[in-house]
Amino acid sequence: MSTKTVSSQPKSRDGRRVLNFLKPYKKWVIGDSIVIAISQVFSALIPTLALSWLIDTIIPGDNHQWLWGLMWLLILSGVLDLVMMVIDEYFCHQTAKTVTNWQKLRLFSHLQVLPFSFYHNNSSGELLARVSDDPDTLHNFLAWEGSTFMASVQGVLIYSLVLLWIHPYLMITSVVLGVLFYWASNYVGARTRAASADARAEASRYLERLRESVTGIHLSRVMGVSDSEVESVIRIRNSFVQHSIKELKARMQSVVVIASYNGFALGLVYFISTLLIWNDGLTSGQMLTAGGLVTIAANEMQRLLRNWLSVRRTGPALDRSDILLSHATADAETTAGKVGDRAAGHISLKDVTFAYPGKEETVLSGVSFDIRSGEKVALVGPSGSGKSTIVDLLFRLYDTKKGIIEVDGIAITEWDTAWLRSQMAIVTQDVQLRSGSLAENLRIGKQDATDEELLNALHASGLDDIIATLPEGLNTKVGERGSLLSGGQKQRLSLARAILKDAPILVLDEASSALDPITETKINEAVLKTGKKQTIIIVSHRLSTVLSADNIIVLENGKIVEIGSHGDLLKNETGVYTRLFGREAGIGERTIRHSEPQAIL
Repeated sequence: MSTKTVSSQPKSRDGRRVLNFLKPYKKWVIGDSIVIAISQVFSALIPTLALSWLIDTIIPGDNHQWLWGLMWLLILSGVLDLVMMVIDEYFCHQTAKTVTNWQKLRLFSHLQVLPFSFYHNNSSGELLARVSDDPDTLHNFLAWEGSTFMASVQGVLIYSLVLLWIHPYLMITSVVLGVLFYWASNYVGARTRAASADARAEASRYLERLRESVTGIHLSRVMGVSDSEVESVIRIRNSFVQHSIKELKARMQSVVVIASYNGFALGLVYFISTLLIWNDGLTSGQMLTAGGLVTIAANEMQRLLRNWLSVRRTGPALDRSDILLSHATADAETTAGKVGDRAAGHISLKDVTFAYPGKEETVLSGVSFDIRSGEKVALVGPSGSGKSTIVDLLFRLYDTKKGIIEVDGIAITEWDTAWLRSQMAIVTQDVQLRSGSLAENLRIGKQDATDEELLNALHASGLDDIIATLPEGLNTKVGERGSLLSGGQKQRLSLARAILKDAPILVLDEASSALDPITETKINEAVLKTGKKQTIIIVSHRLSTVLSADNIIVLENGKIVEIGSHGDLLKNETGVYTRLFGREAGIGERTIRHSEPQAIL
């Protein structure tokens, strides 16, 4: 996919994209624009026109009644302006929050349906920045600068029309200067946009490094590299600061261009006004009014140009959001399929060949096997033989390159993916837990589970004795990613979650790697008891966990080399399974022998 760099985006595109976000809320925007226009009349137009009235009519006529009327008019204008400001503030923040929340939800929802391979090539810090920080940039503009931007546009238009009424030359002078300074601000705005894009990229890198340091605090401490972690963060932080300074310099250049507008505009208008007075084309009051209007219009133009630069700085954030949203979604996540009742659990792989996206190396080559409903089957083999890949394909995290996988006689590509996954439960070596209580983590598998069901699942997984020692029981917090639990406790909690789900297909992917052999045996017995009619797939490098399997499928280099029961496979003395089993038995024997007390000579 070819994409433009953020600095080369057309300058008009940023404004159009911001307006596109506001289209669904045009009633709010129109309402706010009316409020702002009324506020402009009360806050600036009436007081400025009153100056002409005061100089040309009230003072020369010594009219005290009109003077009192003018005073009360100005007081009323100030009160009404305050009311309009409060309403405008509400409109702006309400619209900004609504737009930003919609954009965040849109980005987060898109992440849920992207191919699983997408997450291999993108850091979590970068994705967090795109889903949270980038929309906040849009929010800050709409909430704090959107109103002033709209007010500036309206102010320039209103005051230009009044200048036209006073004298066309004054309006033409103001407009010509405004156009010239708009072009100049766009020139420096392109540099500001590019600098902002670089600073945003560095901010994402900084966020990702902080996340790694905080979540990996245990590793950095036990490795004794805390100081180098700080130095690493400082280096990235310094780089971020340098890019931020570049952005600041670009913004200062913009400020110089914008700030100079006021002096040029006011000087020219007073010069032209004086010439017109000498030729009896203006009164003194009209000249003062024109000068006041030009001053206000110049300030509005300055705010308009500043806010336009803010739109340009918002551009890189919108670019990153567009890039994320442009990634094609996975068919498995977006295509609806067949939905059945409870699955029987019959699984078939037929000539399955697979290579990970973007890689030529084939992980599975022509793999075929059949698992009957209620059967307990083990997948074993050396590391990298393709065991876990089969599990990923079964859950449709990836699609096969060739061949099909069937559940209950129907290809999994025809089943609805959400329904298919609801029929399976999995326990993995890398346990995923949320920062919450035991009960909250268990109910991920079954939202409406009762406390009794939770306790039964914990009992089956061997955690009930631990629960009894915890003062808060099921409400005990597990910490971030289960940091308050041991590795074995986390795996048993994950197993309890799978048992609670009571799915017809249970996958144990290295599920007992953190357990001692005695606990492992107890849990295997519990799984067999609770999974009465479950199809169970065991993926393990520890062959002691697969002895009771009905069938053992042995893989090597992405191909099936043997299938049979434990006893049948051992009969082949030169087979891969016999070699693996002998190696594991030899390691255990050597460990026991070396742990025995040695005789003192």
